[in-house]
Amino acid sequence: MTAQRKNQRIKINLDLSPELYETLNNLAQQINGDNAEVLIKAIALLEVAVEAKQKGKHIWILDENQNIETEIIGI
Repeated sequence: MTAQRKNQRIKINLDLSPELYETLNNLAQQINGDNAEVLIKAIALLEVAVEAKQKGKHIWILDENQNIETEIIGI
């Protein structure tokens, strides 16, 4: 992908519930970003999860002692 194409943007419209819109805004504040940055990071994270699942891998959240706290399923 060329640098020019990478910096190119396409505008989209989304219909979100008020609750989801509030979540989006809250996440943007937490990462000191904007709504677009939240969506970009969310898509990147989902892409990693889907690729891992296709390779038979699993995604977990570990605690500070490396114990499995949560397994992410349903992706």
